[in-house]
Amino acid sequence: MEFNGTGERRAYMNCYSCGKLKNELHPINSRVLKGVTVLMCQSCIDDGMEPRWIVVLGGKTFGPDHVKDFIVKRKYCGKVIAAEELITAQD
Repeated sequence: MEFNGTGERRAYMNCYSCGKLKNELHPINSRVLKGVTVLMCQSCIDDGMEPRWIVVLGGKTFGPDHVKDFIVKRKYCGKVIAAEELITAQD
């Protein structure tokens, strides 16, 4: 928490998508995992981003085709999502 010159307290949190420290985040329903709400900054919302971990989890849960557009268009931040991350090992 930070105090600015007016005595106002501001809490900073990390955006779930880009990971940047922001003082204003918005609850957004994930387009990959229905029923999951994430806190994201306005820049990520405007760019149509999703948190990387949601893209990976969506790919594992519903198959790679479910997240294909997010992966091809890089609608997530972080390292490239490899096929191995989307495939669940079968025992």
